[in-house]
Amino acid sequence: MIITGHRGALGTEPENTLRSFRRAVADGCDEIELDLRVTADGELVIMHDAAVDRTTSGTGEVAALTLAEIRALDAGDGEQVPTWSEVVAAVDIRIQAEVKAEAAVPLLAQSLKSDPALAARTVVTSFHPEILVAVRELFPEVETGHIFGRTPEIPEVIARTRAAGATWSMCGIAGLTAAGVAELHAAGLKVTAWPIPDATTLAEATALGVDGITTDNPHLLTPRPTP
Repeated sequence: MIITGHRGALGTEPENTLRSFRRAVADGCDEIELDLRVTADGELVIMHDAAVDRTTSGTGEVAALTLAEIRALDAGDGEQVPTWSEVVAAVDIRIQAEVKAEAAVPLLAQSLKSDPALAARTVVTSFHPEILVAVRELFPEVETGHIFGRTPEIPEVIARTRAAGATWSMCGIAGLTAAGVAELHAAGLKVTAWPIPDATTLAEATALGVDGITTDNPHLLTPRPTP
């Protein structure tokens, strides 16, 4: 089962920073999850929100700020907002890249096309099927996942994941059942459950038979239960 660190190690470090991603690796994650947006001057940066206000010392929309302006901000504990290329160079495990802005699609697709090794360890995810379709149009070989909040009815999950051309259904653990996971597997889909805050919830997710989980607290999930 793949253990994914949500925005790195969100529970212990400033989210979506190199420090957070390195902590997730140190805590034993198999994969890190991050969020992609684009600056005013066309650079891929790691930022969850549309604005920098919540997670940095600055204010304003990411899309209205240059990379230099964003890099001048404190993203927590003296960290800078990293670029996609910096994260790729700093972390050698799997990456779950959630596209938050459509402007990131062509930049990400080009990055993956130009680096087969990176493409092989990246799964592109989104709540929005049109973003996943756009990524696959530019780079058909990419692995993608459709994110859901609270899990809808399983036939709907299957239909929406397939319509997006994705192979992963990233499902909220609330409402997810072992029978539902089995049905998704029978449809040829892999399943991630989220959020998994602690070892007790990890054991529940393991019992469901999911292929992966996403957590804010990877430091709390070792040792892992035996599947």
